[in-house]
Amino acid sequence: MNTPIANGAHRPSKDCFTHRLVAEAVRLHEDRTGRVIDDASAWQAGRHADGDLEHRILVRAAATRLGAQVQEALSSARHVAGWLLLLVMILAGLGGMAAAAAALAAPLVAGGSRINILWTLGSLLGLQLVMLLLWLLFMTLRPRGGGGLLGQGVLGLGGGLARRLIRGQASILAVQALFRLMSRDGLGRWAAGTLTHLLWAAFCTGALLMCLWVLSVRQYDFVWGTTLLAEDHLVGLITGLALLPGWLGLPMPDEALIRASRLDAAGDALGRVQWSSWLLGCLLLYGLLPRLVLGLGCALMMKRARRRLRLDLNAPGYARLAPRLLPNSLRLGVMDPPPLTLIQPPDPPRQRERQGITLALLGYELEQADDHWIQHQNPPEWVALGQVEDRHTRRDVLAAAQHLQPPPALIVAVCSLARTPDRGAEGFLSTLRDRTQAPVWVLLDQQDLAQTRGIDLAARHASWQQLATQAGVDRLLPATPAAGNPVAADILRDALATSKEIPTP
Repeated sequence: MNTPIANGAHRPSKDCFTHRLVAEAVRLHEDRTGRVIDDASAWQAGRHADGDLEHRILVRAAATRLGAQVQEALSSARHVAGWLLLLVMILAGLGGMAAAAAALAAPLVAGGSRINILWTLGSLLGLQLVMLLLWLLFMTLRPRGGGGLLGQGVLGLGGGLARRLIRGQASILAVQALFRLMSRDGLGRWAAGTLTHLLWAAFCTGALLMCLWVLSVRQYDFVWGTTLLAEDHLVGLITGLALLPGWLGLPMPDEALIRASRLDAAGDALGRVQWSSWLLGCLLLYGLLPRLVLGLGCALMMKRARRRLRLDLNAPGYARLAPRLLPNSLRLGVMDPPPLTLIQPPDPPRQRERQGITLALLGYELEQADDHWIQHQNPPEWVALGQVEDRHTRRDVLAAAQHLQPPPALIVAVCSLARTPDRGAEGFLSTLRDRTQAPVWVLLDQQDLAQTRGIDLAARHASWQQLATQAGVDRLLPATPAAGNPVAADILRDALATSKEIPTP
């Protein structure tokens, strides 16, 4: 169903991520319905906009009523996302506080006041240091993946909640467009990395605050011990960890105090202060600070990715807009009969070189097109080019087929047996064949509708066969009138499975 266009056109900034998101949402809507939103004011706004094709697409999308609704939905979603992020950060901070309270409360259960300083530090920093190393490993080995499990989990949770809770076409399209754009140019990767480090930073902040509070109101004697390792190794580890906090001026335990703690002889007040400073300094410098730095770095990279993000103008949904937005474009319509002196027999079907692995589907004058199976079947290898219903959609679909990148391995035009094949269909199929390098098949559909109207299926099939031959179509499906009421999608799948020229999607 076509969406009305609002009066007036907006002129978005060429570097605005929001307007690209709006354009992507409009494209998803148009791909789903099989036709572009058609209104003179929106097209005029796009054509009169300065700049390249992408900017004209942005202007045209922002001028539609659907575009305005998507922008309103995004504005509301930002507020909800902000509160959700704050809630998750608070929960992460509370988790850090609970972990620190558990680590420092363990020795009090037995009624003592001694605490293993290395065990406490390991329980608070060990897991997140392992996760940090894994994050660095995945970011290095998987340039297009990574980002952090924690951040990806939060993004996935947010997307799942949005799909379940939001209502309204514009809001649903906004969420779908956001996740489409997040999967490109590393944007989602850096967004997940930012969330991951911010959540760990919140965890460390909560643990640091709880340690500061508990160490201020309780008295602990800090000890350390080992069974397998040499004493000098642990003394060197503790001394090495104390270097950075010591540079900040925090009181750190010296070697004598460290060895004395190994012998359970550290009970003076100065020793407690030094051990407490060592624990807090390690949490600050080896836990919180790296996460803040990495979170800031990921945020800067995410901002850079957003700034560099551009629409995929090779997508069929955008390619079919080019003839109507760019100046001096060809305007294709229903062609008049050519002079008799120019009529030539069509070229025989060509054995064309396979260009890709994508199957491009389009509908030609289908009845009940909005609910056709083309709109509901979306395998990764199938690309819907749209539906031809009039002069404008004819031009849009031809442009999408011509500019599809990478070029498809096959183009299938789904036609209705309930429609009489005419000169317009022949001209469209002939033009489609001339403008593309991929083989062109015609798939006859809606046999049940033709039967309901009392149409002679054998005669109608013969008429389409004659038209396909005149237009130079490479193959007509089914080759003979189908018995019963077969599903056209199944006929196409069977033909692809048995074809030696076209790879099975």
